[in-house]
Amino acid sequence: MRAGKYVPDTDPKAAEKPEPECKTLSSGATFCMTLENGVRRWVLQGKRRPDFKVGDVFPVYKHSMLMNLRRYDLPAVTGKWRYYVVAGMIYRVDAETKKVLEVIGPTYAR
Repeated sequence: MRAGKYVPDTDPKAAEKPEPECKTLSSGATFCMTLENGVRRWVLQGKRRPDFKVGDVFPVYKHSMLMNLRRYDLPAVTGKWRYYVVAGMIYRVDAETKKVLEVIGPTYAR
């Protein structure tokens, strides 16, 4: 297995991370390109770390809100929060503050 291609450090002031490049195999497994410690690697979607942590401001206008909650076996929305999916990871986000309340987990596990 190859270690990956070294990528020099990027500008730390870069405000936004681009969406990861992802590919789905015929088996249904999805791999996404990640950058960790200056090395790019293809990582199985379920093994990726979440892009956002609890308390992070979530860019709600860049991502689609989950509407079909039954598909992912999620409980109904009962408060001022919404579900979002980014790169296969489900997040519960406050509708007013736009902050991540909970990282639900990967979509494949639901």
